[in-house]
Amino acid sequence: MTEKVASRPQGMWIALGALLSVAIALMLNFPHNSFWYDEALTTYVATESWETLWRWCVDVDIQVPFHYIALRIWSAAAGKSEFALRLLSAFAILLAAAAAINIGKRLGRRFSASLGVVCSVLLTLSLGTLWVAYEVRAYAFALMLFTWATAFLLAALARPTAWRVIGYTALMAAALYTHYTALAALVAHGVVGAGVALFRLRARAWRAAISAILPIALAALIFAPWVPIMIARSSADRSFYSGQVAPDLSLRVLMGFRVLGRQDDPEVALTWIGMYAFCIAIGVLSGAALPSLRRALGAGVALSAPPIAIMVLLLMINPKLTGRYFWMAWLGLDLLAAIALVVAIGALSRDERARGALGLIAALVFVGAPQLSGERGTPPKSDFRGAYAHICTQGAPEDVILLRDGTLFVAHAYYGRLPPCETPRHALGMPDALVPDVTRYLDLGTLQAKMREVAARRPPNVWVISWQADIMDPQALTFALLDAAGKRSEVARMFGDVRLDRYTEIDFALLDRLAVEGPTTQADWFNITPVPDGARFMAARLFAPQPARVGDTLVVQAWWWRGARLVPTLRASARLTTLDHGWLYTQVDQPPAGWKFWDDRWVDGVPAFGRYELVIGNDVPAGRHAVRYVIYDANGAWQPIVITLGEVEVVR
Repeated sequence: MTEKVASRPQGMWIALGALLSVAIALMLNFPHNSFWYDEALTTYVATESWETLWRWCVDVDIQVPFHYIALRIWSAAAGKSEFALRLLSAFAILLAAAAAINIGKRLGRRFSASLGVVCSVLLTLSLGTLWVAYEVRAYAFALMLFTWATAFLLAALARPTAWRVIGYTALMAAALYTHYTALAALVAHGVVGAGVALFRLRARAWRAAISAILPIALAALIFAPWVPIMIARSSADRSFYSGQVAPDLSLRVLMGFRVLGRQDDPEVALTWIGMYAFCIAIGVLSGAALPSLRRALGAGVALSAPPIAIMVLLLMINPKLTGRYFWMAWLGLDLLAAIALVVAIGALSRDERARGALGLIAALVFVGAPQLSGERGTPPKSDFRGAYAHICTQGAPEDVILLRDGTLFVAHAYYGRLPPCETPRHALGMPDALVPDVTRYLDLGTLQAKMREVAARRPPNVWVISWQADIMDPQALTFALLDAAGKRSEVARMFGDVRLDRYTEIDFALLDRLAVEGPTTQADWFNITPVPDGARFMAARLFAPQPARVGDTLVVQAWWWRGARLVPTLRASARLTTLDHGWLYTQVDQPPAGWKFWDDRWVDGVPAFGRYELVIGNDVPAGRHAVRYVIYDANGAWQPIVITLGEVEVVR
């Protein structure tokens, strides 16, 4: 009995069904949330001046310009709303789906219709892709360019024509200028081209062998002028902490992000990761066993293994771990998983029309099951839109906004101009910065200068907006003088992972005096050195409402001097207790100046600052209670030092 192969019109309807499914899924999942920091940054670079765009890529950050250029042109036509800017990424994913169908048809032979449909759905509707599908970032756009470049490369390898070579070269060069990690994708294409060239060399087809690697070489040649800039910017990148990412962790995060859209490494995700890995393994075995799928197997391995190996090695040097960095391996991995599904479907039906329809259903179930598991991840919940709407409806145009840290100027530039912010607010970076820099932090001198500027402007409200602020303000120094000079009328109001604090009734004369004389002038002095030649506890102060109520926040400030030797096990704890020490209600423990500001970062002659927030919970009864500061060793090497900073009257 011969196998029925789908005709071109029938195959076209199956492909259209897959594209319609992708389009519907993209519409149903389209987000309504605010941009998070990285999206605001992309928007800023793409929509400001051409000079800003070029300077950002050449002098400021390790980026390439093509996505910014495309987004700038897109926004000129579609507008700069959140929806319009995200639509470019969603549209790119739909185009990637069409390219994957084309790739599957070229590689699938007698499984041409079903392999293309399954690969398309797996590539574009997996939770990892649905994460980047709406981000105003380069990943979706780069994935689209790379997928279409792969389709053109396969076409050129089958029958080289000038247009196919030009098409591949243009698409792959555009991908390289969209995200620098596309270099790993170029290596994958190089493996494919080299494999074909070696096969042809055995047959002494010299011209055909050269034509297999020519388009890849042309794309590399076009990107070559940017390589010195990329190397220079990479060596200057200070946005990550030193260290290494273990290869096994890289692979787990890769798979977890691909299947569940998770950036972490949870044990509960291992089941779904294991199922995906098992499907890939079955695809490899099936492709090796079936001659008609060996081309698909070779392409899948070549398109996934080199990028994964390159990115794992890169993350061991540059520990910025994120599942999105493996985007160039998704096509190869999903192609291998698609082989397993189409082979399983092929056992149910020998009719390619039926296999195409069943493949579409199976692929939708495969990517849909993890979404129903409850273990899926989500993009950052950063509601800058809500934070700025609150500032502009509850404050006044004369208010000052402190950006903790200054890199948030990109969010301020976008949301500070949108309704209801009809009048822009003045913003100060704490500290000023263009990109995150883990080697630079807000210091006391910068704080004092900023506070003098605040005092000179005499705003009715000072707002502090924070996002990942412990990178460049690890001591929480932004709050140091405002705690003493103003009333904190809103405390840690959260808009997703964006924090908002508000200070009112500010004594500007006091703020200016503290900024000149120093912030410890009103503190209680202790002068305690817990460990000989180690850090010295200099002063502390308690800020508490009198009387206090459930939900109020007590603030403890502590100031330290660097010692002659480091004490990495030194810890400090702020605690709310009963007067007789009999009961502990709440506590905050940390190294004296914070978890990201160990004493090896302290500067001689400059006090290090520690800040602790104690929230009065429902378990705290009415009456007087003590706030204590405890200095101790994490390993219990010496007797803790307990200091009573003051008492708080709690009323109900």
